[in-house]
Amino acid sequence: MRVVLLLLIFFGSSTAALCQEYGQFVGNPDGSFISDPDRPQFKLNRPFVYRDPNGLEWTVPAGEVTDGASIPRFAWSLVGGPFDGPYLDAAIIHDYYCCTKSREYYSTHHAFWMGMRAAGVSDTMAYIMWSAVRFGGPAFWSVDPSAVAPVPCRTDNVAAKSLYEMSDERTRAIAIGKFAGMARTLKTSGGKVLDVVDGKAILAQTDEAERHLDFLRGAMAKNFNVEQDKLGLFSMVSEEELKGYEKYAVPLSPWAEGQIPALDTYMKTEKLTFPKALQLNGADYRPYVTNDAFKLQTTDFPDKLLKDGTKE
Repeated sequence: MRVVLLLLIFFGSSTAALCQEYGQFVGNPDGSFISDPDRPQFKLNRPFVYRDPNGLEWTVPAGEVTDGASIPRFAWSLVGGPFDGPYLDAAIIHDYYCCTKSREYYSTHHAFWMGMRAAGVSDTMAYIMWSAVRFGGPAFWSVDPSAVAPVPCRTDNVAAKSLYEMSDERTRAIAIGKFAGMARTLKTSGGKVLDVVDGKAILAQTDEAERHLDFLRGAMAKNFNVEQDKLGLFSMVSEEELKGYEKYAVPLSPWAEGQIPALDTYMKTEKLTFPKALQLNGADYRPYVTNDAFKLQTTDFPDKLLKDGTKE
């Protein structure tokens, strides 16, 4: 009996600590999926609440229709869609507040990250999804204190197009290459390094990371016709690589040791080990890497990545 009590105390304390660190969702989302050939959607039957670690409640009202649009479509094929696995709860909250713009921009994206962690998403995956929404998700907004948030914000099934979806195919290819570079870097470093720019590691969830992601979003709006040495790492994504991992396995293959000197130095300093490489054709896969966005071609990516969620 004493052992049982000790176990209950231990696991109860662990759960409480997790909730204290990342917040918690109040119950499960109650709703129904709406059939749509282009984009899955989910309509809430009753309010859904996420309570962050500071006790602030992020409430999505009944009747809200969410389609995961705040998560850019290019991320869906690489790391999973908003209604796959553990992303749904955080995606519902994020979609609503990106629609109402009633909470501060950076806080809304940080709540998405915390919500994913509260839902059991790994640190690395949460940072990868966070980088996706910051890079290719909704544009910056300022909160109007006098405005009243719509309740619900969306009741229709009309999807708003993102900057990525409004871009031409070449720009989309470069955007995917940029996201692939960040995803590989985050994967390699266990979620600690977002990117490597001009030989320097940019750590995730820092002010420098926020500025870098703002710059990258602005670069996409200019078709990446900006200073190339500030863009960081890019990588192609092959059909064989995508097939090499099952859904929800590691997103893309990590960098190999020796590919990026600055990352090698960081990993050695922090006493981190490079993850195991993907095996393709009986050998370790070494991802293509470049610092020049214009070296990427649309043929460097599976057609599915470029076409999903876009209309030419």
